[in-house]
Amino acid sequence: MNRILKMLLATLLIQIARVPGSAGQSLSEWSQFLYRSGLDTAGVNQDSATISRFAFELAYGSRPERLSFWQLPERIDSAGVNRVVERIRAKDPDWAALLGSLEPVFEPYRRLRASLDSLVSFSKDSLPHLADIRSALNQYRWLNRLASDRMVVVNIPSATLRVLDRQGNQELLSRVIVGTSHTPTPLFGAVITRIITYPYWNVPHSIAVKELLPKIRRNPAGVLDALKMQVLDTKGRIVHPESINWQVLSARNFPYRLRQSTGCDNALGIMKFDVNSPFDIYLHDTNHRELFNHTSRFLSHGCIRVAKPVELANLLLHSSFFSPDFLENRQVSLPSRTLPLPRPVPVVITYQTIEPGLANSLDFYPDVYGWKSVKL
Repeated sequence: MNRILKMLLATLLIQIARVPGSAGQSLSEWSQFLYRSGLDTAGVNQDSATISRFAFELAYGSRPERLSFWQLPERIDSAGVNRVVERIRAKDPDWAALLGSLEPVFEPYRRLRASLDSLVSFSKDSLPHLADIRSALNQYRWLNRLASDRMVVVNIPSATLRVLDRQGNQELLSRVIVGTSHTPTPLFGAVITRIITYPYWNVPHSIAVKELLPKIRRNPAGVLDALKMQVLDTKGRIVHPESINWQVLSARNFPYRLRQSTGCDNALGIMKFDVNSPFDIYLHDTNHRELFNHTSRFLSHGCIRVAKPVELANLLLHSSFFSPDFLENRQVSLPSRTLPLPRPVPVVITYQTIEPGLANSLDFYPDVYGWKSVKL
C-alpha cells in the first residue's frame, strides 16, 4: 500500500511542477494580467494549452468576426511565443514581463493599453466600453501579423485613413468617405498593387441596373452624354446607344457594361488605387471633394474616397512623383496611366468605435453600421 501511495504522490508532484501557477503567479494574478491586457478571462485556468493560447492571442490577436477576406503575407514568430510559454512553465519569476514582451509595439496599441490599465486601476465595478476597447486592442494585435513595414488602415466609424509604419507611427492621416449603412464597405485585408491616373470608371453592375438604367430608358442619349458614359458589350467593344432597344432591358436582362470616360468629372476623380480583393472596392479620388468637409462621411456605395490621394500615392511610390498641386491642375484629354507600386502595400479595412486619443484619453465614434460586436 505504501508503495502505491508513494507512486501516486510522485505522480501528483510531477503534475504540480507542470502547473504554471507554481511559477509564482496565482490564478488571480494570471486573470488580472489577462484582464488588464484586454483579453477575455471567462473560464480561465493555467494549463499549458490555455497559456499557449493566451500568449499567441496576446501577440497576434484572434480572427475578426466580420472579416470578409484576408489574403496578406504574415510574419508570425511561433518559436518566440513557444519560448515564452516554456519559460513560464519552467517557473520563471518574470512571467508577466515575458508575456508583455509578446505584445505589439504599435504606438496606438500602447496608448490603448495605457488607457485600459488606467480604467482598471480606478474602476471598482465593470468597465464601460470594455468590449469596444478589447476590439480595438485586437485590431492592433491582428495587424501585428503583417509582414509589411508599411500598411494602410481605414477605420469606417471614424471615416479616416492612416498609413502606419511597422512600429505603428503615423505617416499619414486622411479623411475618407465610406459606404452608407445600406451599402456598407466590407471589412477585409488585401494589397494595393498599382495607381491609375485619369481612370475610367467601370460602373458596378448593381449600380448600372438599379440606379442608371431607369434614367437611361427615359432619355438614353441625353443621360449617357451628361454622365459621359460609354456602353460596352461583353467583348469590351463600344456600342452606339441608339442601336440599343432600351425599353426591353431590365435588371435581369442587361448584357452591357457602362463605363464613364476619364477626366475631371469622372466619379473616381483623377486617381485610383487598385486593390486585389474579390469585392468591387478600391480607394480613389472624387469629383466632389467638398464632401470631405462633412462630419458624417458615410456616403458611398462601398468604395473609399480619399481626401489626400496625392500624399498617399507618393508614400506608396516612395517618391515625390506627384506634385502637391496635381489635383488642382486638372488637365483635359490626358490618357489613363498605370503606375505599379515598388511593392504591394497591405490595406486593412477595420470597424472600431473607439480609438486612442491624447493623454490616455479615448475617442468615440458612431456605430454607423450596427456592428459593435465586431473585433476588427
